[in-house]
Amino acid sequence: MISNMPAKACLIIFVILLSVYSCSTRKKNPRIILDRTYKNEIMEGREAVKVHFLTSSAPGISVSVSIDGKTIWSEGMGYANKELLAPAKPETKYRIGGTSRMFTSFLIAKLQQEGKLNVNHSFYEYIPDFPKKQWDFTPYQLGVHSAGFPEDSTDDLFKQSKTYNTLKDYVKGFSNDSLLYKPDTYFMISNHGPCLLGILAEEVTQKKFSALMEDVILDTLGLDETVIDHPLYLIENRSQTYYQNYIAQMMNAPAIDLSFCVPAQGFLSTADDLNKAGQIVLDSAFFDQESRELFFTRHKLGDHETNIGFGWLIFKDEQDRQMYAQIGSTMGGSSMLLIYPDYKLVVSICSNLSDDEGRLPAEQIAKIFLKKIDPRASDVKKE
Repeated sequence: MISNMPAKACLIIFVILLSVYSCSTRKKNPRIILDRTYKNEIMEGREAVKVHFLTSSAPGISVSVSIDGKTIWSEGMGYANKELLAPAKPETKYRIGGTSRMFTSFLIAKLQQEGKLNVNHSFYEYIPDFPKKQWDFTPYQLGVHSAGFPEDSTDDLFKQSKTYNTLKDYVKGFSNDSLLYKPDTYFMISNHGPCLLGILAEEVTQKKFSALMEDVILDTLGLDETVIDHPLYLIENRSQTYYQNYIAQMMNAPAIDLSFCVPAQGFLSTADDLNKAGQIVLDSAFFDQESRELFFTRHKLGDHETNIGFGWLIFKDEQDRQMYAQIGSTMGGSSMLLIYPDYKLVVSICSNLSDDEGRLPAEQIAKIFLKKIDPRASDVKKE
């Protein structure tokens, strides 16, 4: 029948069918959210991201902003894979580096709520066979990085990934080392602490850390786009990873398996999922008040108050506004999560380029939205 139709009619039908197909595929496009109420702020936020692209050469970035539990901006910019020209999307999963510690802190807090452990008891109460150190230490001190263990660099991670295959292998590798300092006299941001907390969780539940994390935290909280970074698995929407060499040349990041230190560095996530985690820690009944105080109370070293809570960083901005933060960077990825609790503002950013300087523009974007939420405070500079 179609063969008997005039060419012009066939062309019209083809155009209509193509239009219908385009509409149907458009519905499957990335779930970009642009709340018109914040149109000007989103446009200004985009400019901040563009400046970051210019100064960092990051291939791709995803941003998510929520206010009072509602996402008002979610968008990917640049490339998830630069060689394939595959765009970054809200669904793009990135290596989040040290922000992985947040999920470990969630797990330990939940196990404490269930009465399975107490973060202020001796670590040896739960794992008596762990080699004795010159001083005792607690799970809490591991979570605030004041237990005496050394800090790690990205170069250390790369070397260790060639040596260790599992979390237990990694912990066994440093288990006989002495502490660098007496607990609660100093602090160093360390992968050792979260990984020991991962082993602790396994010991008190007799379940593997990966299964615990999935059952107790990720599935329960609906964090469906946060997964362990298994390099050999096919993971939908995983970004390609990049780094800059010593002459600032963009390169594909070398292969690295972070499964040996999952509790500290080994998760992939999206900006949307990190934002959802920020919303949950503010308002969800999943965490009780004791857990929130655990996360957001500054740890003291003698008379000195640090900017560290259990698995969190705690700051104030120039206008003296309270701010909770996660900042993570590893080979081929970086992330930042900022929470302004008094305004229920959550800003999260992920990138597929390592960023050891913590330059992702989350705070600039937060300030843009705070000017609308709290214009009077934004005009007053902290003295």
